[in-house]
Amino acid sequence: METLRKATKFDINDIMNIEKESFAEEIQENKDVFLERIETFPDGFFILEDRNKTIGYFSSELWNSVPQKGDSCFSLNHSALKNHKKEGTVLYISSIAILNEYKGNGLGYRFFNESVDKIIKLFPQIKEIVLLVNEIWLVALHIYIKCGFIEYGRIQNFFSSNGMKSDGILMRKTVER
Repeated sequence: METLRKATKFDINDIMNIEKESFAEEIQENKDVFLERIETFPDGFFILEDRNKTIGYFSSELWNSVPQKGDSCFSLNHSALKNHKKEGTVLYISSIAILNEYKGNGLGYRFFNESVDKIIKLFPQIKEIVLLVNEIWLVALHIYIKCGFIEYGRIQNFFSSNGMKSDGILMRKTVER
């Protein structure tokens, strides 16, 4: 049975193991970035566990507005401390990942929705949700579209994997209450 809880700094090694398994080396974010995210917005950083084993993480920030495609807040390893605004009305989903052995059974969809729902309940000022996804991550794209997200822009050649470049798709969704 999977459970969701807030991340702490003591989860960092598990988070980094999931990051390494889930993303190409060129786009992995570093340990200090994740520690800053946990410290900056603990109510927006969750751990997914299965029988006390960490199997996934979800991190996010609150922003004041929906950024456009050239904004530096989308850059890898960006500072959550610099971008996060406690009273922000935009929830930015900075990263989500699940161990490969747990993929393929709808867990990603459930984890994503449960995480977003918890944050929206805690922060009623949130009006919109924004994320950036690699155009080749078809399963993730399917989840976001199924959740009602729409594309509002692209960042050309944002992602890199094994020397190949791919676009980042900017997606947004209005929060309905």
